[in-house]
Amino acid sequence: MPVLMILLMVVYTALAVFVWKYYKNGSGDAYPLKIELSILAPATLLHGAILMLPILADRVLVMGFGYALSLIVWLMLVMYFIGSFFYSLRGLQLLLYPIATISLLVAALLPGKYVGYSITNMPFMLHIGASLIAYSIFAIITLLAILILWLSRDLHQRKFSSLVSFLPPLLSLEKLMFQGMWVGFILLSISVISGTFFAEEVFGKPFELTHKSMFGIFSWFIYGTLLLKRSMMAWRGRNAAIWTVLGFVSLMLAYVGSKFVLEILLG
Repeated sequence: MPVLMILLMVVYTALAVFVWKYYKNGSGDAYPLKIELSILAPATLLHGAILMLPILADRVLVMGFGYALSLIVWLMLVMYFIGSFFYSLRGLQLLLYPIATISLLVAALLPGKYVGYSITNMPFMLHIGASLIAYSIFAIITLLAILILWLSRDLHQRKFSSLVSFLPPLLSLEKLMFQGMWVGFILLSISVISGTFFAEEVFGKPFELTHKSMFGIFSWFIYGTLLLKRSMMAWRGRNAAIWTVLGFVSLMLAYVGSKFVLEILLG
């Protein structure tokens, strides 16, 4: 297993170097997306197979810190791969592949506590499934928000950089960010409602107002406000991107952050 993890890190690093070199030196119009996806496809299949082994072997969902982090990043890679056939996502790779490499390294060094949940507990599986997919979607739109801030800075300074020719138009990035936010918000709503009002069915105990639930509700409120302002005021630009990033920070503090503190720092 460690050998396969190292192999994946090498592949993701190679993809990151390939994209960054092309972004710096190549022409954005002729980007060889098919070559990139042909390498990414077997890598994500191998990555997914490694993550699925505990489920197939022990019939449990392992949710330690390292596993959870790897699973979220894997879902991001799968979403990027599938989305590339329908949308212009060029530019996401600049951030996504380095994050994938770093996440695998962190997961290998800091696996966290082995916590297994029975996959036959359907209320819990619905809750955790909606949560993980929502986190992954919001992670993708956060990368879009960072690209928007990056591109806005260059445009505001009136300097023509390779980023301007490599990325899709700014309005396209913003439209895609809010489309993804709607999907993520629906899934996050399912997660918040199931974890709050149906806590006994999901977790086997009554709802408790913890830092985890507070950060989760706070992030839900941020994204809901963003979508409301977008619908009523056509809100866009730098401020919308900044609040998108802040919403994701709150969301990560609710789940991955709490796991890191409890399993890694406090043991």
